Amino acid sequence: MVEDPATGAAAAAFGHYLLALDLVPPAAVLTLHQGADLGRPGTLTVELRADDARVRVSGTAVPIPDDVR
Repeated sequence: MVEDPATGAAAAAFGHYLLALDLVPPAAVLTLHQGADLGRPGTLTVELRADDARVRVSGTAVPIPDDVR
């Protein structure tokens, strides 16, 4: 199966979802672990700021070789 093991878009949506449901404080840093079930574990950091509606996501990326796309 060709799939992104860790996606920033999903991490951002999840952070906003948690914030919208008041499950995290307005200012929070979340560490998300994705991709282990695909054999490519990744760690993404989601930052929420009380004075800014934007969700910031950071982490590292690994290129996917052309022969597996």
